Amino acid sequence: MTSQPKETAVRVEADSFPCPGCGARMAFDPDTQSLLCGQCGRAEPVAAQELEAPEYLYSPQTDEYTAPDWDVSGDRSVSCTGCGAKMVIDGGAVTACCPFCGGHYVVRQDEETKGILPETMMPFQVSRTKAEGLFRQWAKKRFWAPKDFKKSAALPNGLNGVYLPFWTFDAQLDTAYRGEGGRRYTETRTRTVNGKRQTYTVTKVRWYPISGTDRLAFDDRAVCASHAVEPNRMRKLGRFSTKVLRRYTPAYLAGFSARRYDVGLGEGFAAVRPGMEQEMQNRIENACGYDCYRNMEYAHRFSGVRFKHILLPVWMAAYRYKQKIYRFLINGETGVVSGESPVSPAKVLLAVGLGLAGAALLLLLFRMLG
Repeated sequence: MTSQPKETAVRVEADSFPCPGCGARMAFDPDTQSLLCGQCGRAEPVAAQELEAPEYLYSPQTDEYTAPDWDVSGDRSVSCTGCGAKMVIDGGAVTACCPFCGGHYVVRQDEETKGILPETMMPFQVSRTKAEGLFRQWAKKRFWAPKDFKKSAALPNGLNGVYLPFWTFDAQLDTAYRGEGGRRYTETRTRTVNGKRQTYTVTKVRWYPISGTDRLAFDDRAVCASHAVEPNRMRKLGRFSTKVLRRYTPAYLAGFSARRYDVGLGEGFAAVRPGMEQEMQNRIENACGYDCYRNMEYAHRFSGVRFKHILLPVWMAAYRYKQKIYRFLINGETGVVSGESPVSPAKVLLAVGLGLAGAALLLLLFRMLG
C-alpha cells in the first residue's frame, strides 16, 4: 500500500487539439459531446470508453491506499494573487483568470509532486450558452437583490467551466451499542382549582436497558476534494453521477480547466464518516422502536473501505458588486444552480416598514372592534 503525500496534484490542462480542417484549436462541446472548431465548425467525436470507475482500498488507520501514483512533474502550479487558490495548468501558460474569485494569477513553478490519478470523469453536459441562460434566470429571480445588480450580473464575464476533484467512499460499518430506551406513558391525576376538582394527565417515561450490534454498508459517499468551494454550496448542487463515468481523456478538458485536489484521502474520509455514523445510529434507534433514548454509547468500526478519485463538472462565476465578491455555481451535469447575491437595504427597509405598518393597522382594528 502507498502512503499519501502531504501535497498532491493531478494534471488538469488539456493538450492542444488542432482542427484537421483549418488548424485552429478545438474545444470540447457539451451539446454534441465532441471536439468542436469554433472557426470552421468541424466536429470530431471524442472516443472515450464508458465504464464503472475503478475503486481502490484505503486504510483509515494507517492512511495508506492501493491506487497508483501519477507523476506530474512536467506541469506548472499557479497561485491566484487574489484568493490564493492553487491549480495545475499547462506548462506553457503564463497568466490565467482564476475561476474561483475572478482575479488574475501569475504562473510560478512549485516543487515536483505526485498525486492519485483521476482515471474517470463526468464530461460537461451543460454548455456555456445554457449555463449563461441559467445564470440570467437565477439573477432575475433574486427578489431581494438590487436592480442594478440584476442588470450587471445578468451577463457574467467570468463564467468558467471547471472539473472539480471528488473522492467517493464505499465502506462497511459494524457498530456495538448500549444505553437505555424509553417508553412514554401517561398517568391521570386530579387537582382542585378554585374549589373545583379537575382531572389532568402527566406524561412519564419508563426506561429499559438495551444493547446489541448492527452492520450497514455504504456506497459512493462523495465529497469534494477541493477547499476552494464551500461544502454547503456544493451540497446545494445536488447529486452527480458517480458510478458509470467516462475514462479520463484530455479531450474533455479542451476549453476547460480542472482543480487539483488539496483534500487528502484521510480528510475526505473524515468528512463523510460522521454522516455514516449518524445514519447507523438512526437505524439502530428506529430498529429498537423506543420512544426516546438516553446514555447511548456507540462503538463504530469501519472495514473494507474503498475509494475512487474522479473529476466532476461545475460551472463557476465570481463577480464583484460594490467591492464584495459573490459566487455562483452550476452543476455541469444536471444544471442545478447554487449562488449568492447581494441584498438591497432599501427593499429590506421597505419590507420591514410595511410589516410594521400592517401590524399597527391590525392592532388599531382590534382596539376599535374591542
